[in-house]
Amino acid sequence: MPGVVMDNANIGGLRHGTGNTYPQDGLSHPRGEVVQFNGANAQDGPVHVNGVEKNASQSRSVETVSANHALRVTKGPPELPHITQGFFPFTKLVNRSVQQCWNDLSDLITEMAEMQVNSHEFHPSTAPTTGKSPGNQSPGNIRKKLRILEFSHAKRAEFIKLLVLSQWSRQAADVSKLIDIQNFIRTRHQAYMNALQWVGDMKRDLVQAQVANPDLKTALEVLSRGKVASMSDLGYKPPRRLTVRGTLKKLQKINRLIGARLVVQEEIPPPFRNYRVHDGRVTFGVPGEFELDLSIGEENENSQFFFVDIRFLFSPSPPILKGRLLNELEMTINDVLQNSGLTGCFDLLHNLVLTNKVNILFKQATEMARGPWSECLRVELLHRTLVVQYWTLKPGAKSWLEIGIRSGHRKSDSESPGLPSLKFRWMRDGGEVPCEDIAFDAENLSMEIVLRSVIALHVSHILSSAYNKIRQSSLFSTGFLSLRAHLTRTEPGDCQLDAQLTETRHLRVSIEPMSGMSIFSATPTVSDRSDLERNPERSSVEDIVSRVARIRCNAAIEEIESKVKMLGFEPLNPRAWKVDIRRIFPPNVLRFTLFSHQLWGRNWIVAATSSMDSDSWWVVQLRPTAPAKGPPVPHGSGRGQSVLRSAQVVTDSFFPARYDIDDAYLANLGHSLSGILAIHSNARYLSDLQSIKFHPPPHKLKIEPDLRVPDILVRYDVSTLPSVFRAAMPVKAKKKSLIRDTIRLAFHGVDPREKCAIMVAYGNLVDSTATLGPLISSWDRSLVFQKGGSGFAMRLLAPAGHPVIASLLENLQRLECVLSVLESLQRKKVEIRTFSLSSISFVYGPERDLAASLNIHLSRNESLMELSPTELASRSESLFGLRLGIQFGLQNPHRRIQDSLASSLNRSSTEAGLETVVELLTLTLPLMRALDQLMANPSYSGPLRLHVTVRNAKTYQIHYPGDEARFQLVAASHQNRLVWVLKDANSQGNSKNNDSITARLRQTLYTSKGDGWKGLETGVVAEVNQVGNLLRELENCFVASRADPAVSGSNNPGTSALETEKGTADGAKISLSDPLTTMPNDKSSLSQADTAAQKEDIIMID
Repeated sequence: MPGVVMDNANIGGLRHGTGNTYPQDGLSHPRGEVVQFNGANAQDGPVHVNGVEKNASQSRSVETVSANHALRVTKGPPELPHITQGFFPFTKLVNRSVQQCWNDLSDLITEMAEMQVNSHEFHPSTAPTTGKSPGNQSPGNIRKKLRILEFSHAKRAEFIKLLVLSQWSRQAADVSKLIDIQNFIRTRHQAYMNALQWVGDMKRDLVQAQVANPDLKTALEVLSRGKVASMSDLGYKPPRRLTVRGTLKKLQKINRLIGARLVVQEEIPPPFRNYRVHDGRVTFGVPGEFELDLSIGEENENSQFFFVDIRFLFSPSPPILKGRLLNELEMTINDVLQNSGLTGCFDLLHNLVLTNKVNILFKQATEMARGPWSECLRVELLHRTLVVQYWTLKPGAKSWLEIGIRSGHRKSDSESPGLPSLKFRWMRDGGEVPCEDIAFDAENLSMEIVLRSVIALHVSHILSSAYNKIRQSSLFSTGFLSLRAHLTRTEPGDCQLDAQLTETRHLRVSIEPMSGMSIFSATPTVSDRSDLERNPERSSVEDIVSRVARIRCNAAIEEIESKVKMLGFEPLNPRAWKVDIRRIFPPNVLRFTLFSHQLWGRNWIVAATSSMDSDSWWVVQLRPTAPAKGPPVPHGSGRGQSVLRSAQVVTDSFFPARYDIDDAYLANLGHSLSGILAIHSNARYLSDLQSIKFHPPPHKLKIEPDLRVPDILVRYDVSTLPSVFRAAMPVKAKKKSLIRDTIRLAFHGVDPREKCAIMVAYGNLVDSTATLGPLISSWDRSLVFQKGGSGFAMRLLAPAGHPVIASLLENLQRLECVLSVLESLQRKKVEIRTFSLSSISFVYGPERDLAASLNIHLSRNESLMELSPTELASRSESLFGLRLGIQFGLQNPHRRIQDSLASSLNRSSTEAGLETVVELLTLTLPLMRALDQLMANPSYSGPLRLHVTVRNAKTYQIHYPGDEARFQLVAASHQNRLVWVLKDANSQGNSKNNDSITARLRQTLYTSKGDGWKGLETGVVAEVNQVGNLLRELENCFVASRADPAVSGSNNPGTSALETEKGTADGAKISLSDPLTTMPNDKSSLSQADTAAQKEDIIMID
């Protein structure tokens, strides 16, 4: 029914007033007017009432017409139903069009606002001839104008259509009446057609109720006479009754006839060749299908066989047919025997049995789908093909079994025709597969057995495929973990896949036969979230392999976490880092966990990773984003500002040695992990330096199967070391390399007191160490030497993960320094008592009664210690330096020149060095002992008599303050030998010099000769061992001069010398009661022993 667009004022006709009515037929009339019927006045001429002309009733009486007309006027015709479906106000259409126009105009304005127009883009070269400016004719402006023009044309067309509809809607009332009339006419026409259909159906149904006319005449004759005279008598005589013997003979005769006929004449199809003749019949048996009994009706060899009986040889089978159906079957078989013989009969019954078997399987499948296999099977019968879809709820590719009848037609002329048979077609996961292994018994039909066999083969295929894929992984291919599959072809519930997850955990995988869902049973239970991450597009084999891998890795990680917690390993949260930890591991790693330990450095952790190829331990190095100071922080929060730097696998199994995993084994494992971490940190340090050769590289450092930690071989050559690691050695302390160039760095456990890893460096000296072993200090456990060989070992302590390479290079150079010093001392025939890396103790003197020690002081550049190896390699300044020092005991006379000798050890001049100091010890020993004797003052009272100043070990200034006499004692070469030379150091203008003292000195010393000394007019020369005699003669001269009254009266040295010393040499710290005092210039260099003996002597060094 087409819709009508109406104006609100004209729906149903003209606008009605208050007294107007609007009937359902669409006509309107005021009250009191004559009612119109079908649009015409009753008083007009010819009036059609319901389509009948008024003049057509002329033959009727006027009274009847008048009565009917009056009745019509009174009751009126039935009102036509008014059709309003599809009508809507015209104003709504106008409002919507206006609203749409406004919306489009707003969009147009927005669109034009976004269009950029460059006002300087277009500049006309000449003015138009009309004199009118063309305006902005840029491309952007032209596009805007075109867009406005298109919009205007489109909206103009729409409103023109509204105008047309507005003009047409003014006549909508008349059109509505026509629609109502058309609807009334169609309704009546449909009623007429229904009446005709009903009459025809009744006529057709009455045919079945017809009965033939009865033959009453013949019926009366039959009832009265018992016969019909009109029917002719053929003269047949009834046969005589057969006796038992006769019956037997007849049957034997029939048997002979049938047997001979089957042997000589009949063409027997191959399935019917297994037959037996008995009891006047032949029984053809087709195994698994039926047995058919046939017989003959006459002796004629051309007569046909006739159907006797049939029996089905399969179960369940339909019951033997009776009644009408049996008669129909008998007639059909007899007709086929007459037309096609035994071959046609077999084809008929064979196809009948095959179709019957398909129907039986269909019924069984339907019962299964309604019973326990509900919602798991979908059964359809298409012609003679049964389709059973199993695992319907399983996502992905579908699987089904088709059971149909194969026609047996020849595919080519060379092939012999086959027999129709039941055919299986198996679609597994959307692909056709062979179905020879499906268990099917043609005699005992069971759809459940067939379906279970199909599902068992499918499950076996899935589990065997999963077995082959899992078997390819290293853990199972090498036999480290066991994998076993139990498969059958009949029962899907017996198909299982057993996998060993770890040493103590196992997993059994099976598939639920009805739903096809995989079942994973772990012993003991393992957490698995694979169900939440299943991909419906993934095949069952891939799903099983993936889930087995995840469960195995979860089990391995859970087991290692539970075992290593007792070792003090603390698990870390990988989310503390802002980077993806997985990217440092191979793609096949499925699970990992991170551990730290309080004994390890904060920049090193270990990771346990698990995959189908191996369970591995990794050492992971972190790089802090900001320099971190302080002790290691074992918790993950302390590494929140670290980034990953490197990772290296160190084992191919969580437990490399497959022994009994007890507490002792776990402790050894923790020990090995700490050791491999310590080794790796040093190897990574050397790798970053790129200037020190070592072996093996970091990627080959792994824990051995017996949990032994590998060692590192480092090439040690001072000449090739980076300058930052070359120690600033003392002058002449090292002349050649004393250590062979290969150093082996090994891990030797953890120090329980220091909580540090023990690293031991093994090396060999160029010369034998047999003489050095007994000399090593007993309290220094960081260095040992091999007995009877050239080997040595150094002990280094550092937290696991902190490299000891810098300390190793430092100690090696200190060892070379010590060996060089020992070699120098041995050349000088100095007896060594003990030595270590920090000091060397020796004795000297004619009687070996004086002891001293050489100290090797280490100074480090702390600003370089925080730098990375890469940054250190580019620095030129040295990271550490060595400086020699010497120390004497309280009773050793050389304590007075200790600082002078120490400075000589580290000076670069030719007259300095260790050997020079050793020579100075021999040279100055008699002098130091003589000075000790001169300065002996048991009473610690009396004025200051003697003041000695040490310029260096070979130059001394002797001052007698009371006499203002100064002398210089110098070691010099005289006649190719070292001697002591005493000279007068008084200035010529000094008026205080007493002529008597000068004359006495000249007479006693300068022009005299004594025991070991000799005067030279201007000075005195003394032998090294006899210098004490010279000093005693000098002292005696001053003692004698003080005893002379003339001299002592004129010179009063006590008070003046004390005042001068008090004002010039810090007299507040000098005991005034000491008769002889020496004062040093460098007070800060005094040792504690020198401070204790300050009351006895003080030596000043300029």
